[in-house]
Amino acid sequence: MNPAESNDRQIFDRLRQYLEDEFPNQGVELAGDTRLLDEWFVDSMGIIETVIFIEREFGVAMTRADINGETFQDINSLVAFIGARTAD
Repeated sequence: MNPAESNDRQIFDRLRQYLEDEFPNQGVELAGDTRLLDEWFVDSMGIIETVIFIEREFGVAMTRADINGETFQDINSLVAFIGARTAD
């Protein structure tokens, strides 16, 4: 596993743990491609809380334009977003 893959895995694991802890959704397994807006978040506050978590946890500033269905499609899209913003 190269360093980029290792970093992506750490981001994925941390996001998944956060989402499962903060927004438990019984009956749905949270996988990399679970649709967060359709299958996971209860309401828009979940998105706001996740933005705050991402900014604090990963040091990534999110603009209003970043908060959209594409970025928040699933964990994989969030990992890609965070990885692109934290790449050296």
